[in-house]
Amino acid sequence: MKIGLFLLLSAATLSNLAIAQKGGKKANEKEILYQDFEKTNKEVVTEVGGIELAEGILTPMELKAELFMTEATGSDAGVPVNVYGTEAPSAEGGGQNYAGAVFYKPGKLAAERSYITIPIKKGTEQLTLKKGLKYCVEFSVSLAESSKFATNNISALFSKDVLGNGSPGAIYNNSDKLIKSQNNKIYNGFYGWEKVCAVYTAKGDEKYITIGNFDKNETTKYEQVKKPKDNETEVVAHAYYYIDNVIITVIDNVTECKCFDSRKPKIEESFSTLMYTNTPEISDKMTKNQIIEAHTVYFRAGKFSISENAKQMMDFVIEEMKMDKTLTIDIIGHNDKLEDKAAEENPDFEDMARKRANAVEKYFIAAGIDVGRLTKVYKGAAEPNPGIADDDDQEIQDAKNRYVSFKVK
Repeated sequence: MKIGLFLLLSAATLSNLAIAQKGGKKANEKEILYQDFEKTNKEVVTEVGGIELAEGILTPMELKAELFMTEATGSDAGVPVNVYGTEAPSAEGGGQNYAGAVFYKPGKLAAERSYITIPIKKGTEQLTLKKGLKYCVEFSVSLAESSKFATNNISALFSKDVLGNGSPGAIYNNSDKLIKSQNNKIYNGFYGWEKVCAVYTAKGDEKYITIGNFDKNETTKYEQVKKPKDNETEVVAHAYYYIDNVIITVIDNVTECKCFDSRKPKIEESFSTLMYTNTPEISDKMTKNQIIEAHTVYFRAGKFSISENAKQMMDFVIEEMKMDKTLTIDIIGHNDKLEDKAAEENPDFEDMARKRANAVEKYFIAAGIDVGRLTKVYKGAAEPNPGIADDDDQEIQDAKNRYVSFKVK
């Protein structure tokens, strides 16, 4: 009787353990979606595309998202090596598959994006988010080595119905059903997975979640990246991300969303990585003074260190001053408005115009220019760069306003 009871209890325990775990991950009663792209229709994907083989997954626009499988090793859609790069499966959940999508293309190709739509289901039951309830939303991303660019605006959009109908183009949406990570950073890591995480308050009719970039290029930040030297993947002019482990959990307060940083984001976390550079346009009709004043020194956001391009600009002016001992100049420091806002919270960003003018003066003095021939002027953000064009987006405008200009006296 004791042996029989032990076997019966052991069987029940194993059964409960099997229910409580999925791929090594303990079940969470409040978890209403855990999509790890492991459930398929038993076919093995053999070429790029194939997202429809993942159970219940939709790709709503003409450019299709992709599914990558360990079983497809050796093919374009394999794991860890595939046509877009190399990435091991996420350790979370212990799965073997992941998805992938295009989040950014430049210029005329801007609308060529792909998306991943997932029905909100617990098991086979279709669910609708309940109005007023809070949900922790998270998914993992990794930049593929084929990417020439990395980008921000990696987002999730809730909807009542499936978005898109297979038509070409992108899905642009800035509604209150769109969520991004709190700092909306540029995700530029090639190896390993990073969490995109946000807390969402339901409107009450959401049945689907779609992963993608829903912002136009004009409001999407990007940076150019270089793939690792030992990777032979062909680089494409896009930002392509692997996606895994899309999880939605009911929460009572934000502290239950472990991946969410509830602190107020610092302004400097939104600083662009872009540093503007230029080559002065010189003509034989310009005077020597005009040529000198055409040379401008630019800086990164929150920085006053001297770049190689800045050295070239200053070296030209220095040589002119060495040839003409009568020349004296104003060194005029500038910063952008975002740096002023950041300085209100962090003293490290105070007086960026002054710090930049000081750095340039120091460079001139080290090159042999007498300090008496140099005058520093601090304009801050009060004098926007006259070289700003009407079609410059905000990121470019800010980058052009982080500068030191010269004025021959």
